[in-house]
Amino acid sequence: MNALHQPLRLPNGLVLPNRIMKAAMSEALADGHHAPDDRLVRLYDRWSRGGYGLLITGNVMVDRTQLGEPGNVVIEDDRDLAALSRWVKSTHDAGVPIWAQLNHPGRQSNPLSLGHTPVAPSAVPLSLPGSPTPRALTGPQIENIIDRFVTAAQVCETAGFDGVQIHGAHGYLVTQFLSPLTNLREDGW
Repeated sequence: MNALHQPLRLPNGLVLPNRIMKAAMSEALADGHHAPDDRLVRLYDRWSRGGYGLLITGNVMVDRTQLGEPGNVVIEDDRDLAALSRWVKSTHDAGVPIWAQLNHPGRQSNPLSLGHTPVAPSAVPLSLPGSPTPRALTGPQIENIIDRFVTAAQVCETAGFDGVQIHGAHGYLVTQFLSPLTNLREDGW
């Protein structure tokens, strides 16, 4: 048998039915209140029956005022717990684990659709014409964002997600803190 089709036990004890994973991609299929709706449930139901051993959601935001694009699911508290649980059930019914990818876009949030100034570690704009200069976060604001990630992860656990992935790529907020090009801070952050 090909190793791709063999189960894989992760260090946390979760056993994936095989080693084929659907990577995160932003679906932008949340309802008007940023909750997962039937479109996401149907999509993940279909993907879970496609032979994957793990499904990772795309771009679940931790702050509804800072979206990557319209249609992102947002988890700030447990107000959408029932909808999140239905989303999880859509993959679990086929025996496939699901992880939520948690994200904050930082300076890459969409100011045109939200009407606000993006935030970032430092006031360094994107190198795209017309991009606004983000507002540098204060220490307490950074701690608030960390708490938002924690809260979202706790809600995901309660909803039945098998894990979370912190989005630390593609120039989003976590990456902005790690890059000397976008993090010009001289404090502990």
